[in-house]
Amino acid sequence: MNNDQQQQQSSSDEYSVYYQTNDNKNQQQKQYHNHHHHHNNNQIKHQHKNSKNWFNNYCLALISIMNTLLLPIFLLQLINCSNLITAVQAAQYNNNNAFQVISENPELSMFKNLIGNDTAYSFMLKSWKMTVFVPTNQAIKMFLERNSQQQLVDGFNSDLLQYHLVSATIKRESWTEASPANALNGQFPPLYLTTTDYNPYKPDEKSYFVNNAFVIEAIEDLQGNGPNAEGQALYIIDEVLSSLKPNRPTAPTALELLKEPSIYGLDNFDMSKFLQKVQEKQLESIFSTPGTFFIPTKVASRGTPEFDEYVVKAHVIKDKPLFIRTMGDRRSYNTMAFDDNVDVELSFINKTVRFTVEQMYYIQTNTIKNDAIHKAGRVLSRMIKANIPVKNGVVHIIDKPLMLMDMAIRDFLREQNKLKRFYKLLEKHPDVLSNIGKNSNKTVLAPDDNAFANLMDNNQNFAGISEDSDEMKKLLLNHVVYQQVSFSDLKRSAGFANYTSANGVPVMFRLVGTDSNARLTVESGGVNATSSLSDLGASDGILHIIDRVLGMPFNTIYEKLINNPMLNETFKIGSQGGTQNWNSKLLDKNKRYTFFAPSNTAWMEFDRANPSEFKQLDQGIYPSISRAILDRHISAKGQYNKKDLEQTVKKVDTIQGELNILPDPTTREIYIEWEGTRAKIISSDIHGLNGVIHIIDKVLAKKRDLKVNAAINGQSYCHLFVYLIMGLVSIMFTQQLR
Repeated sequence: MNNDQQQQQSSSDEYSVYYQTNDNKNQQQKQYHNHHHHHNNNQIKHQHKNSKNWFNNYCLALISIMNTLLLPIFLLQLINCSNLITAVQAAQYNNNNAFQVISENPELSMFKNLIGNDTAYSFMLKSWKMTVFVPTNQAIKMFLERNSQQQLVDGFNSDLLQYHLVSATIKRESWTEASPANALNGQFPPLYLTTTDYNPYKPDEKSYFVNNAFVIEAIEDLQGNGPNAEGQALYIIDEVLSSLKPNRPTAPTALELLKEPSIYGLDNFDMSKFLQKVQEKQLESIFSTPGTFFIPTKVASRGTPEFDEYVVKAHVIKDKPLFIRTMGDRRSYNTMAFDDNVDVELSFINKTVRFTVEQMYYIQTNTIKNDAIHKAGRVLSRMIKANIPVKNGVVHIIDKPLMLMDMAIRDFLREQNKLKRFYKLLEKHPDVLSNIGKNSNKTVLAPDDNAFANLMDNNQNFAGISEDSDEMKKLLLNHVVYQQVSFSDLKRSAGFANYTSANGVPVMFRLVGTDSNARLTVESGGVNATSSLSDLGASDGILHIIDRVLGMPFNTIYEKLINNPMLNETFKIGSQGGTQNWNSKLLDKNKRYTFFAPSNTAWMEFDRANPSEFKQLDQGIYPSISRAILDRHISAKGQYNKKDLEQTVKKVDTIQGELNILPDPTTREIYIEWEGTRAKIISSDIHGLNGVIHIIDKVLAKKRDLKVNAAINGQSYCHLFVYLIMGLVSIMFTQQLR
């Protein structure tokens, strides 16, 4: 018997002695307990039960503490373990070749099947220096849905497969802004490798693209087999690198494609008229340099302005081959239409049509510096066929020319799919449509179809408004301003400007947000709308597409109150008193209120004049006082707009008294007077479903309103009731002691 066996035998003997000793002890204890009397035995059981309950509680407490202390440690170890597994997997990848990685990943099985039957591809992926871009199964399925099965068999296996292979090891550190890489199939155009700072999946990391495909996973530092093994890199991508196959040995440049669309089988797109303009301006050379090129098909000019050199250059972004996904939504790029006189920017816009899965892609130019011929503003063109790689960059086919403002607003409204509801209403009021066509200097605020959908009932009718009524006509005129108001105009006027609509209703234009993310908002008729597309230029004015119908409020004045930053203090004071607070009455949609709401500044002024009393009011100690003061500011007898207060209404009855309306004919200001206190309306006609709010610059209250009267309010009743109960309990306890 060796030493290990002796030790094991010794250990076994020790365990045997230990269990025998314990068995003897257990037997003795059992005999001892059997000699106790029945009474003592019950007592012991009772004690044992208490002991067991205490022990259970102790164990539960201990488990709770251990969970609290050990769970974070366990999770930390789990994370470390996960990181270790990831590192091990990476190390395993680095010892593999590209063919092994593809074979071992079930998400790449379709690509594996494409290369598996060809020994040449298998050998290359096992041994050669190369970079391979592998689309996932889902990507290939999507490609199959868009293309016929026959095209995949003929193109993917023989030619398109080689478009995913590069006979060089390319690591991400060498990727620059759309750096080209030559694929194994020289008949196809280069692959364009791009990095962007925005990553939707990992915000702290860059995004990597090959053409329009996003790199999901990068496996670099792979190693081929054999004595002359070379390095490899593999990138898993979410799209097939599809390209149109040229009918000649090499891919065309943008200029060659413009001259001969048949090279890519694009004969059905008429590029000839745009080519004619390019040749007339002797600008063919710019379509042979690296860049991104937008080719319109509908070039039949409607007259003015001239299709000149600037217009042609506005269709080219120099030195940057940009696909849809590498352009980024609403990111601006400088076009070649740039000098001391004119500056035109270009951006891509992705607009999804509501209720459909159709993706609507648009390109827009923004003339931010203009001259006498070229108007400032944006021109929108729909993308017909995108992402066509060519020898010197990328071509996108669009429906009409950029920068060229030769379309009237009326025609633009008719042609835009997203403005169908608005144009349909205009057709029912031909006099409004005629006025829009006649005036050559105007701004039209066009609500999109989504804005109208939010206001329709189940029968697709407006609630309470007939489409051919005078009320609807006035509503449409709210969206026309007989002056041009552009984004750049607002920048020059400190970010806001006040105008009047064709219906005589005030319209406030405002820029919201920082310079790079600024948005145009419009407030009129009690509705605040945001522009989804602004500064759309036309031959007779400018157009902004907005997301709300002006003059058609869809919120109560309660929501208007809570969302207006000028009325924070009024809302706070009205919230006192629990669920049945003063503000809750503003939710009643069956009422029509006129609310003269004090501004935050008005409450600050009132605080300075009555500091101690206002402190009690602001802290909500006496909600009844707050209700009484606010009741003086509201009328439930009708909705009085600014025009009513100016022309017809002289007095307004509120719940707590009568207010005099005093319009000033000189300054056109409107004042509200109560017991000698005169408040000016500083913002008017904030409409809601159940009334209107006018913001005033003073609180209509006196010091006497803030004094607690002899009557005990609800809160004092509560205190008295508590004290009464405590007194009764004390008396009963004293009598019990006696």
